[in-house]
Amino acid sequence: MFPIVEAGSPALGGTSLPAFVVARDGLYLRKRSLLGLSQTKVDRVAHLPRGKAFLDYRLPKLPAELVGQVVGFFRAVYQRQQTEAIVLLLWQADHFELLVPLQSATSVSVRHKLDPSSVPTGSRLVGTIHSHGAFSAFASATDEDDEADLDGLHVVVGDLLRRKPSFSAALVVDGHRFTARLSQVLERPGEVVPPPDEWLSRVKVAPPPRIKPWKKYQPLKLLPGKIEHPVTSPDRRRLDELLDAAASIAEKLGYRLRTDLVPSEEGAADA
Repeated sequence: MFPIVEAGSPALGGTSLPAFVVARDGLYLRKRSLLGLSQTKVDRVAHLPRGKAFLDYRLPKLPAELVGQVVGFFRAVYQRQQTEAIVLLLWQADHFELLVPLQSATSVSVRHKLDPSSVPTGSRLVGTIHSHGAFSAFASATDEDDEADLDGLHVVVGDLLRRKPSFSAALVVDGHRFTARLSQVLERPGEVVPPPDEWLSRVKVAPPPRIKPWKKYQPLKLLPGKIEHPVTSPDRRRLDELLDAAASIAEKLGYRLRTDLVPSEEGAADA
């Protein structure tokens, strides 16, 4: 096996070559050949067997009683103001605890502010649970980006208007996302518990975004560098580009855009 050395280490100069250099941005192969001393980034090592990312999850399931408290909280928030909400998961010695941080929410997003003094001594932050209101439970692209920086269990609760809400879950380690079976990480709630008023007081409705006034005669520009003026003639290719751009924007906002082109009574125009 080649030696493995940390990038910038004083020991690197005396290390026998070839050697692997572990750096912040990945793995490098350092070697000496007829061409001289080289160091190149490698994505794979040909003589070694393939590896596989995995996580052997060891924490217990979220208890049904705790999940019932979370669902009751999310439902109360949605009934009051039709927004999302978030709960932080703490691990204390041998059990989970819930922490409701100060948060600002809309119908499609939630942002929270964690006061370190509110975390009990000896507790560790090990995940999040947030709601999707009346929408189904799934992790949007925005959710995945937000969760990538926190190792732990991340749960989404949706369909709050139904008798049985939906759940989705993932485990994140070092930015790598593992889809989790619900039966592995939580127990379904048998009873939904109304939340304390203190929890509800921590959820504020986010102010609406500031919209810049529309300038008169402002040219249409939906695709940067491609459309500077309104489309003056039917063009199926351009329509597909606009739909792709709209789908990308929708995904960043936490939605999935669905489109269905149906010929008009006069028939579809030729592209």
